[in-house]
Amino acid sequence: MTPVQSSDYTGFFGISRWRAWAPGIKDPTQWRAWIDGRQPPAPDDQPDVSYLPSLLRRRLDRPGRMALHTAWPCAEGLDSVQLVFASRHGALHRTVGMLTALAQDELLSPSVFSLAVHNSTAGLFSIARGDRGAATAMAAGLDTLALSILEGANMIAEGAPNVLVTYTDDLAPVPYQGHITDPATLPFAVSLLLTPAADDTPRYRMGRDPGPTKQAPEAALMQFLLEDTVETVLGAAQNWRLERVHAG
Repeated sequence: MTPVQSSDYTGFFGISRWRAWAPGIKDPTQWRAWIDGRQPPAPDDQPDVSYLPSLLRRRLDRPGRMALHTAWPCAEGLDSVQLVFASRHGALHRTVGMLTALAQDELLSPSVFSLAVHNSTAGLFSIARGDRGAATAMAAGLDTLALSILEGANMIAEGAPNVLVTYTDDLAPVPYQGHITDPATLPFAVSLLLTPAADDTPRYRMGRDPGPTKQAPEAALMQFLLEDTVETVLGAAQNWRLERVHAG
């Protein structure tokens, strides 16, 4: 890899918790097969969010369920957490439903509209937790995963006590599948609880990387988390190197 100048790095931060989900994947062996490009064993699987009130569960689409399934345990025990919610497509299936209704001269559902906006999942998460922490919703194309972690790292550098970065994306709905090339790593969700760096635990930082990427960002991140490697490159148009420095 091409060296990155120290001035191009974020400050150090910690990753105290993380959780990921893909349909039908239960253990590290299945994750490694998924990283290698094999299709998930149960593509129609739904993540478990049974701990949420039924009224709230009914308002979640599958990407929302994926997000809260990974985010909830990462925020457990915290009175408040700042959230970065990131998704390339967001609630695109709901948007397609509304566009179809408009094309057929039907009235739009206010409740469906309120759940189709990009920050709706972040709002449902805060309602479910009773959490008034700040939330940011992001979309940055194929660079969404990398730039959401970068956003969280910069928030830690600005003094945030913790930042929960939650990324979720599902396959695009049928009308868009001829125009959007989804990587084989979707559907996928991951949450990372970022904290200030400590001397006795691994420290992480991000820096620009001019080299080409070899993996989809989702697969690169999961390999980095599972195999405890020292670095990986995330991105598509904008590549960012994520580095781990072990304590001691």
